[in-house]
Amino acid sequence: MPNVAVIDLSKATNLKDLTFLRKHPRSTVRWITAALQTVDSKSLQSIIIDLDGGRPETIGEGFREEWQDLDRLLVQFWTSHSISPQMMYTPWEGRKEPRDCVPSLLPELIRRGLVDLVKSQPS
Repeated sequence: MPNVAVIDLSKATNLKDLTFLRKHPRSTVRWITAALQTVDSKSLQSIIIDLDGGRPETIGEGFREEWQDLDRLLVQFWTSHSISPQMMYTPWEGRKEPRDCVPSLLPELIRRGLVDLVKSQPS
């Protein structure tokens, strides 16, 4: 994953919960995948990814390869740590909801029943 500024989580050895909010411009799927690849915590218990990036086009065809990379990595987290990731979303009025895209973006997680879709609470 070239040209991605990554947060290195390898020194956070007691890390228990990770939440990625895609509201920040840097929080792309590629950035999330790269950050997760640095995790070296044996204590990690949960991974939550907010699907609401404010840009519906980031949950579509042009980003499918990035989502497939994330899908494979999250399956690895399940295999090595028994962590079922949560995908958080807010319903979009008049458009396809982010949760409707998850089966095509994270097919292996869905096939194995390893992902929880969680509706965000209004702020």
